[in-house]
Amino acid sequence: MSLQLSWDLFIIVFFSIVVAYSYIMGREDTLKVIIATYIATISADGIGNIVQKVLGGSDFFMKLINFLGFDGASPDQMTGIIKIILFIAIIVVLTIFGDYEVEPWSTQGAFMGLITLGIIAILSGGLILSTIIVFANGGSLISGQGGYVAPTFISIYEQSRFVRGLLDWHDLWFSLPGTLFAVISVLQKNKTSS
Repeated sequence: MSLQLSWDLFIIVFFSIVVAYSYIMGREDTLKVIIATYIATISADGIGNIVQKVLGGSDFFMKLINFLGFDGASPDQMTGIIKIILFIAIIVVLTIFGDYEVEPWSTQGAFMGLITLGIIAILSGGLILSTIIVFANGGSLISGQGGYVAPTFISIYEQSRFVRGLLDWHDLWFSLPGTLFAVISVLQKNKTSS
C-alpha cells in the first residue's frame, strides 16, 4: 500500500489533530478557540479586503510579492496569504491572551461530555479549515464571495472531495459552531437555574 499526499489526506490529518488537541484542551478551551476563530475570520477578512483595495494592483504591492518570494503570485493570491497569516495569528493571540471565559458545564455526564466535545472539535476544525480554504481560494466571507472558485484553485477543487465539501458548504461550516455554542449556552443556563 503506497501513501499518496493529497488535499484529502491533509484535511483528514488536520481534523484528526484538531479533535485530538480539543480532547487535550477540554471543552471550555475548545469553545474559546471557536470564539477566537469567529473574531479572527472577520478581522482577517476585513483587513485583507482593505489591503487589496488600497494596494491591490500597485507597483509597491507587486514588488512586495516578488520580494517575499511569491514570484508569479497574483494580488488576489497574495491577499489570500495575508488573510490566512492574520487569521492564524489572531486565533493564537485570542486563544492565549483573550480576556474572556467559558464556564464549565459540570452537570454533564462523562460519556455525554466526550460526545459533546467530539462534536465541538469537529465543528471547530471545519470552521477553521473551511475559512482557510475560502481565503486560499481568494474568497471573502464579508463580501459574500465564499463559494467562488478561482481559476487558480480549480484543479485543487476538482481533485479533492473534502475541499469541495468545505468550500461548497462554507456557510454551514461557518454557522454550525456558533449555533451549537448558543444551544449549549441555553442548556447550561437552564440546568443551573433549575
